[in-house]
Amino acid sequence: MNYLPFSLRDFNDQSIADFSSMIHAAPHKKMALIVQGGGQRGIFSAGVLDSFLEHQFDPFELYIGTSAGALNLSSFISRQPRFGYHFIRDVSMDDNFFNLYKYLSKQQPMNLDWALQQVSPSGLYPLDIATAHKTLVHRTALACATRKDTLQDYYLPMYQQDWSEVLLASCAIPLLYNQPVNMNELQWVDGGVSAAIPVKEAWRRGSDLVVVIRTEPLEDNHPSCSANDERGIFDDWRENIETQLPYYIDKLSLNESVDKIKNIHQELSQRFEQWRQNYWEDETSEPSNNKFIDQSVVKKSWFSQLNIERLLQLTGQGTNSEILEMLARYHHTYRDVNAFLTNPPQGLQVIQIAPEKTLNSSALLSSYEDLELDYHQGQQIGEQFIRSFSQILNQKTSLMQHLR
Repeated sequence: MNYLPFSLRDFNDQSIADFSSMIHAAPHKKMALIVQGGGQRGIFSAGVLDSFLEHQFDPFELYIGTSAGALNLSSFISRQPRFGYHFIRDVSMDDNFFNLYKYLSKQQPMNLDWALQQVSPSGLYPLDIATAHKTLVHRTALACATRKDTLQDYYLPMYQQDWSEVLLASCAIPLLYNQPVNMNELQWVDGGVSAAIPVKEAWRRGSDLVVVIRTEPLEDNHPSCSANDERGIFDDWRENIETQLPYYIDKLSLNESVDKIKNIHQELSQRFEQWRQNYWEDETSEPSNNKFIDQSVVKKSWFSQLNIERLLQLTGQGTNSEILEMLARYHHTYRDVNAFLTNPPQGLQVIQIAPEKTLNSSALLSSYEDLELDYHQGQQIGEQFIRSFSQILNQKTSLMQHLR
């Protein structure tokens, strides 16, 4: 038994006992903590990590985070509880970071530079860099970013002199952030493109036990899961645009023509409805010869060629083959890593901490109420994990030889 799903839905005393017995019988282990991204859904991970901080639980020698996961790891390493909560709830919900109306009217993309300024020494929520450096004396922390030319995942040291550039590279989501990220004479995009859950890197670096905090429910065909739980990019965009645009109409009416904004809203509603109709017609579409699209993907998924092309057109990107290739890369690596996680190689044990079902919040434009619910769910499962595993992991971590 080298894999254990850990969520409120999958909690099983006997499985935990069996897994703990295997850990106890083995020599000391090099442990890694992996944190998935997911935009505002990362507030679930923030809840888990805040539970860890509350109990001073950290047996990990290696940390790896992707995108929002790297930001959440930052506050864990700097020992700042509720940092991730406030960054998501306050910074990522601010109009300075992302304004739906301005984005759709092609005036302003996601302002990642402004958001990261808020965690700098001069920002509203500065990271405690001195404490982070103390934490990392016997530990390694890496942020995953994707090289734009090769779409390969690279792992960049956290809390070095170029830390702000590393964060920017890891979080630069295609379509939403359209500024080039240049570092070391290369261009970079969001780490989630190539390694949404960078567990393989932890294994390559010699980890024996990996704890993964993910922002999506486990894909295990559990009877309580249905197709409706799998809310992809299409549903996120439609739901949030439909619910949020009236708010922007009211808020921006002092500076913009109300009729103009309402026309945009109506046009978008009609466009989405046409998109929905075509979405279901994709089942009968002829196979595409586009080399970037894997035809084994289920036609009703958000990853169909027609859906992606419509999204690109909506956001002003046209049918940019570069973006299509990134999406294809994401799909293949994500499917591959899920298979790796549930069937890890000999000598590697994996525990996946996950929400019991699809989170209430979205990648962007979540409600404050949904963020609160997801944060508290993260805290709850984090507390359960502490009760189940803190004693055995603290005893068995190979990090103890450095900390005695």
